[in-house]
Amino acid sequence: MGTSSMYSGYSNGNSQGNPLLPNDFDENENNDEKDNQENNDEQENNDEQPQGENKVSDKNVSWQTAKTSMSKIASGKSTVNKALSNYVKAYGGAKSASKTAKSGIATVISIGQFINNVSSEGFRETLEKYKIDSTDKSAKDVLSELINYLAPSPITKEDSIARKALIVTMELLYELLEKGNLEIDKIDNSTLNFIVPKYIECYLYERIINDLGSRIETAFVNSAQAIKIEEEIKDYINAKVDIAFKGKDFEKMSFKKNEVESLYNQCYTIMENMI
Repeated sequence: MGTSSMYSGYSNGNSQGNPLLPNDFDENENNDEKDNQENNDEQENNDEQPQGENKVSDKNVSWQTAKTSMSKIASGKSTVNKALSNYVKAYGGAKSASKTAKSGIATVISIGQFINNVSSEGFRETLEKYKIDSTDKSAKDVLSELINYLAPSPITKEDSIARKALIVTMELLYELLEKGNLEIDKIDNSTLNFIVPKYIECYLYERIINDLGSRIETAFVNSAQAIKIEEEIKDYINAKVDIAFKGKDFEKMSFKKNEVESLYNQCYTIMENMI
């Protein structure tokens, strides 16, 4: 599972270059820009922070500690693995972080149900069932419409994170189609072993950037350094997802809520414990 071009579609805030970005992407995401600004004071508006923002978690790590830990990476006083461990602990631990990943869980369930339907009924037939018209449409157009079905225009921040992650995942799927490694009509259950872990990987990254990204922006003296640490975070998450799902066959999943929540819990547990 490589990460070299994984998030290039939107990480710089520019939707150009990603052919799968829906037309409403910039409009939806720009609404959250203000929410990511942080004051220098420790007391912040609870409505603009992750759940449990100003509380000390069961793991005795506050959100202020998690933010400070992320900022200290710039001075070498913290590391990515330590910062992300504190980040998970600030949510109350892996179990709590997983339970609050509601839109991420829902999107994985939707992905699983869609591909299971494709395997049993056929790709075109499933699109018709989902009221997606594929007549004379390119793979790019079909995947763009599928994004809107699986992760509609966001209402909450959590919805926005889940949608961003799906956009990138579908971009990667499209790249496979473009290279001729996969035909869109041939998508079946075997595709789950690519798309599910990749989606969760994208979601974990986007959630971290949503929660702590402003600390990266303010702590590093230039954009090159900020980009470098973001890449380190992506690589770290990639490695942890690989560990969590090594040998797992997603074709055998039923995609029930508790089963999908367990996938997130596995990843967050590894991040929390710095395994």
